[in-house]
Amino acid sequence: MNIRTETWAGHRIRFVWYDGEWWAVATDICKALGLTQVTRAVSTLPAKGVTISKTLTNGGVQEVNIINEQNIYRLIFKSRKPEAEQFQDWVYNMLKELRQATGLEGFQIFRMLDKEHQKEAMAKLKEGLRNPVRVDYIKANTIANKAVSNKFGFPKMVKKSDMTPDMLVARQCILEDTVELMTVKEKYNLDISVSDHIYSIHH
Repeated sequence: MNIRTETWAGHRIRFVWYDGEWWAVATDICKALGLTQVTRAVSTLPAKGVTISKTLTNGGVQEVNIINEQNIYRLIFKSRKPEAEQFQDWVYNMLKELRQATGLEGFQIFRMLDKEHQKEAMAKLKEGLRNPVRVDYIKANTIANKAVSNKFGFPKMVKKSDMTPDMLVARQCILEDTVELMTVKEKYNLDISVSDHIYSIHH
């Protein structure tokens, strides 16, 4: 069994070579992200990206949950820890190095995950608004795209299709915040500007 242990901010993160990819030990990822309810966090992930692996621990060989790259990022999106963004950068670079070390080509980690997240976000917006119309979906995505563009120093809005992997990572959280604020604004009839608030907290 091929296992690599890397360290981030004092946290030991174990990566296991499984099914042609590097998977991470779920407990290690959760500890680094400050997610205390590991079982609950893992239970919310798509099952196809979770499996059990026999891994050497201080107590000997034990079975642990390991998660694939997409699910690592899903856990990152759930964390509100200030260092989560730094951790996502570290994970991206670390997995890139591990892939290169095993002779694999890099790939766009969000080619499937981003489409899935987009659908989930729009479904939440549909549920949260009383009478959602097409302009609401356009507004949410436009605000998110503009906020990401501002965050990365672009004077004009960058289309999602033209964003780098790092920008797509940032967009996930920003889109969630935008959808949540839009639904809260309508629910409580708040006199606030969603765009101004999103731009102010994501800069």
